[in-house]
Amino acid sequence: MQDLSLKKTNLTGRIKKALFDYYSKIPEISEDYVDYLWAKWTKSKDITVYKIKKGKDDFGFIILDVGNSNIEEIWVSESNDPKNLIFSAFDRLIAEHSLLSATIHENDVKKNNLLLEYGFRPFRKIIDGELKRDKLELSTVVYFDRLKEFKQIRPYRKTETVVIQKVNPAQSEEDIYEAVKDLFEKLGGIRKYVKKGQTVVLKPNIVADHGMLEGQYKGGVVTDLKLVKALITFLLPTASKIIVAEGSSINRSATTKMFKIYGYDKLEELFPGKVKLVDLNTDETVELPVPYKKRMASRKVPKTLLDADVIISLPVMKLHFAAVVSLAVKNLQGTMPPLEKYMTHFFGLWQNLVNIHHLVKPKLTIIDGLVGQEDFGPVSGIPKVMNLLIAGENPVAVDATCMRIMGLDPKDSPPVLLAYIQGFGPIESEKIKIVGASVEEVRSPFKLPEINLSGGMNLKIHYDGACSGCRGYLHFVVHKLRRPDPKEPEKLLIDRPFEKPINIYLGPYEGKGINPNETNIFMGMCQLHNKDKGIHLPGCPPHAEVILKGIFQFFPDVLPPKYADETEEAKLERMLEEVLKSL
Repeated sequence: MQDLSLKKTNLTGRIKKALFDYYSKIPEISEDYVDYLWAKWTKSKDITVYKIKKGKDDFGFIILDVGNSNIEEIWVSESNDPKNLIFSAFDRLIAEHSLLSATIHENDVKKNNLLLEYGFRPFRKIIDGELKRDKLELSTVVYFDRLKEFKQIRPYRKTETVVIQKVNPAQSEEDIYEAVKDLFEKLGGIRKYVKKGQTVVLKPNIVADHGMLEGQYKGGVVTDLKLVKALITFLLPTASKIIVAEGSSINRSATTKMFKIYGYDKLEELFPGKVKLVDLNTDETVELPVPYKKRMASRKVPKTLLDADVIISLPVMKLHFAAVVSLAVKNLQGTMPPLEKYMTHFFGLWQNLVNIHHLVKPKLTIIDGLVGQEDFGPVSGIPKVMNLLIAGENPVAVDATCMRIMGLDPKDSPPVLLAYIQGFGPIESEKIKIVGASVEEVRSPFKLPEINLSGGMNLKIHYDGACSGCRGYLHFVVHKLRRPDPKEPEKLLIDRPFEKPINIYLGPYEGKGINPNETNIFMGMCQLHNKDKGIHLPGCPPHAEVILKGIFQFFPDVLPPKYADETEEAKLERMLEEVLKSL
């Protein structure tokens, strides 16, 4: 409906009467429900009321809790095609406020069905005394699909500078130091970022031990030690102390081991009394509220980062099989404690990657493009020599520039696109001033991973419209089935016969023709509405361990592969269950 609009108004007696009339027709809902809501809304400073208008006429209203990004109520007159009016109103609302949730009375079946049809999914119960309300989250896939254009909800008006610095192909320590020095000159000098006597935290990307081959670092997996050493050498005459801080994402108790594997442990010896290594997975944390509370209301942030004068983020130039790229926006995932990392997969990884940037704000990002990683990154891909450093103050602008160099559209990565829409920075070329080499001069397209979701003889995968996250993580697991079956080595595991055929559904548009006589697996938040019809694998996207357990239960004689330490993952899963019980 092109002529439909939303206009701000106030809570009025007319709105209250309309709600009384609506709920009086639902016998299961107490007559004091509207009074409960009204008292709640009138006390809140975050409530915004919108009239739904078509031309000069009013057709209904929406009540939005802006501080919690939650639709509290929606009402439209029955005589005016309510479904299309509500869907059009939602379209306008998400264009203005981005990703939203909605809360409804558990017995409001009509509204529940409308929300499900639009693309909201039942996430959890909110219990207040005897009152039970359902909280639904909007599918991120549906959110992107329903937007008419990818427009920022808060316009980012500043033009950002990004430096593309070439590095001598020999990549000696002296070459890298000179490149770092030139890069800072192009950025405006070291004093623009670090003042005399300040403490600087360098946040590299040290995700796992996959970067080692026969005792040698093959490149493209973790931030190169030579770059970190060059930065420390360059910064120390000005900075009084440098902390190298990371929290590994795979085998999360092994950050100290990762430091040793890649030679980071020698930094404290090379710069005695000046450099300290910190495992952010074990650091003391402070719980901070997340503005707008999208998907998660708060995050626990390591104290080391909060106490720092300056944070410099050091991602690696690499692809990611689920997020498309793992660059500046994603690098801050390593700043979160282990349970927080695990929780983000349950509550929504893309939005929660963006949320971190509200709370942890690097002053500078320098992407390690000495050797990048193409194909099945972030740890199992192929090294790609680039001889580059890409740097800037704004993580979104840096990612956009880096993605263009890699032959990608910045809108291809869900977390980068979401960060852009929510106003964290520009992706438009005209809003990014490139200093140093041009994008065209250094562009070298990265080979993308091949995501294969073809099933087997008795295992079918339904994935129309699914996001790169669910597709990538499912591919990671299903690929483990494309090997000889120990029962019949001439056949593949994925083609093993089952008593009942197995279906795996993912994405918000699948699962309409479910056969109850077959085994049905529903994957991710987008399939939450079908969870009672089979096996549900929770997450957005589900963690690899969740998918491994969900699928390999049908192969009891086969030892499932490990994504991370089993004991550690089981402990985090139990901790998450306790968190969910407390909500």
